[in-house]
Amino acid sequence: MSLSLASLRRHSSWVPALLVFVTVAVAGSRLIVLSVQRRAEDARQAAQAVAAHSAHALERQLEELARHASRAARAASATPQPAADPATAATRPPRRPSKPDFDMFEWTSDGRLVTSRPADAATARALVSEWQAAAPAGGIPAAALLGPVRAGSEWLMAARAPLDRQAMAGSSAADGWAVAYANLDRLLARARIVSGVGGGNDFALVQSDPASGFVRAFVASSDGPLSDPAASMVHAPPGFSPTSPGTLTFQVRPRAGWYPTRTLATDIGLLALLAWLLTFMAHDVTHRTLRLRTSLATARRQLHAANQRLAREIEQRENLQESVNRARFHDAFTGLPNRYFFMDQLDRTLRERGARRGRRVGVFLIAVDRFQLINETLGHTAGDELMVQAGRRFQNVVSSATSVLARWGGDRFALLVRDLGSSDAMPRLAGELQAALREPFELRRHRLGVTARIGMSCLESWPQRAEAFMREAEVALSVAKRQEEMTCVAYSPSMGGDAASLVSLEADLHVAMERRELKLLFQPIVALRGRRAVGAEALLRWQHPVEGMLGPERFLAIAEETGIIVPITRWTIRKVCMLASEWRRRLPAGTDFYLSVNLSAAVLRDPELSEYVSGQLTETAIPPRTLKFELTEGGLISNVVAARETLERLHHTGVELMLDDFGTGYSSLNHLQLFPFDYVKIDRPWVVGPGPSQHGGASLASAMVQLASSLGLTPIAEVVESQDTADALERMGCRFGQGNFFCAPVEAEDALQCLGADIGGVLPQGRFEAGQDDSPTLILPAGFITEDAAQSG
Repeated sequence: MSLSLASLRRHSSWVPALLVFVTVAVAGSRLIVLSVQRRAEDARQAAQAVAAHSAHALERQLEELARHASRAARAASATPQPAADPATAATRPPRRPSKPDFDMFEWTSDGRLVTSRPADAATARALVSEWQAAAPAGGIPAAALLGPVRAGSEWLMAARAPLDRQAMAGSSAADGWAVAYANLDRLLARARIVSGVGGGNDFALVQSDPASGFVRAFVASSDGPLSDPAASMVHAPPGFSPTSPGTLTFQVRPRAGWYPTRTLATDIGLLALLAWLLTFMAHDVTHRTLRLRTSLATARRQLHAANQRLAREIEQRENLQESVNRARFHDAFTGLPNRYFFMDQLDRTLRERGARRGRRVGVFLIAVDRFQLINETLGHTAGDELMVQAGRRFQNVVSSATSVLARWGGDRFALLVRDLGSSDAMPRLAGELQAALREPFELRRHRLGVTARIGMSCLESWPQRAEAFMREAEVALSVAKRQEEMTCVAYSPSMGGDAASLVSLEADLHVAMERRELKLLFQPIVALRGRRAVGAEALLRWQHPVEGMLGPERFLAIAEETGIIVPITRWTIRKVCMLASEWRRRLPAGTDFYLSVNLSAAVLRDPELSEYVSGQLTETAIPPRTLKFELTEGGLISNVVAARETLERLHHTGVELMLDDFGTGYSSLNHLQLFPFDYVKIDRPWVVGPGPSQHGGASLASAMVQLASSLGLTPIAEVVESQDTADALERMGCRFGQGNFFCAPVEAEDALQCLGADIGGVLPQGRFEAGQDDSPTLILPAGFITEDAAQSG
């Protein structure tokens, strides 16, 4: 007994839950029944509307068929028909209405059929047979509707209208009927029955026999008959009596039935789910306190664990943020601060200086020379290692407490000194930085010497923005790069104007080709024996709209830095090739000459240079020997491998190459053998005056001529300025010369007149004033080579 009481107490909490379950089940079942009945009524009304609409649409098509037959009958009755031979009457085309939607034929009272096509005769006979079978005694009304009638694989609907012809003079005519008929499927398609019924319904067009009760389906969307469908009768057109027995009916029924099993199952499932949900909710109320207490204890444990995880994540986030900040503000290779960190420190220093005016702030921009060359020859890894070692050496020079050393980018470092102290501290520190690079660098088993260019700026006025301060150092560095003798340059206010002029000149240079401001002058190259011009060197000039005529020394460096040198060189090559082609047509037959074009180091990096030259030679139809290229040693040694490959490709096209300014700069014999040169243009950088040095200069010139000849190269002496110099060079064995003694740089037309002519000692009048230095290289002074020196050479 006690066991039964204990069990009852234990299960008493389920009593409210069971009451809730029973209540919900009973109420829900009643609602489901009412809902299903309501949905069935709505579905039947909708199906009935669809059936009525479809039946009405088919009725309209039948009316159109009847009107078609009536119009054909009226048209045939109004036209007198000549007497026809019964043998040919069946092939006489009947009058057809304008619309081709329905087929038709005429059926005369004497049994003849008149069709529009012979192929329709069988169909016409089948329809007439159906009418005759329906009323053998002729009891069918004059205007009647027949169908559906099977004709082969088709169901046809036909309408006939009576003919009323009157016999006319000289002819005989018989009354009959005009019959129009159409495929039932076509009528349904025109009425858009299928689309109007919808995808969720089944439909059927049936006809029931009143005598036998047999139901025949003509068109149906399902295989079997429709159970308890919504139906609508299809009435015959007004004035036309149906001939076929039975009533034509359109039936519609939902495909899922009036009581869809899926919907009913869904409702029952939702009811069961709701009942069980409410039951368990009621049962759960009795144990809510215990569950809440257990949940609270569990939450305490989870909160403690979450606090521990959060503490670990905060520590990891701080470490990650420190790593991100270091990666954001430090260079990945050298470990030094980067540009962003440097600019932030400079900005802070300038703001602090506003409060303490006594300090001198200095900025150094350090550009490491030969960095690009090391990258291209030894690889980018070697270049990065060079910057790492250079950064360590600079760190040993500066004090980390009062300065910030950063990797500015590429081949540059930036140094900020917060307090320079005395005025001579800046050049002294620059010298120490230069001295740190004197020891050779060990890079991939190579010992390389590296120097640097330094641009410096000291804050003289306040306030000043950090960007403007760095711009001053950039300007000073650009000046240091342009001057060979000064590797450390401090900014001065006068440099700002020069920098602005360079920027303006660079902007104008971008549009100079479009404005056709670039032009070419030509300085003849003369055979010293006979003093006849055998070629000319093309010299580039810029007719600036403001500054006037500019020589290449004013703008070629800018063009190389900005990359405009490649299109300018291509323009020069094309212009020279076109001029050479024109000159070959104008000069006497057999006159041989050549034109030379100067190439810079930047142009040699153009991978399509040789293809472009070949294309221009082919387009202008000039022989390759007519075009020659001049190059300086300084442009070749920046990247020996790439330069040699480019020159080999050019040489294979048949274009000959000249080593320009030999005797200045490197003058390496190795370069004469390494590159495929054909000519050597001998320059003289030494200033020779009266005395023993004049004899030494002549000896050097003679030695260079003999050296070039022994290597199979043709020497050309540049900047010949006097008769004595020209005669002495000829006696040395130099075959060609070039200089103002023969001809100054002139326009293309004047250069054409010089070719093949004797111009020794004649200076054609160009468009430049006398005494203006238009030579592309340094000028040999008169008397540089004397008679005695030439004989000793």
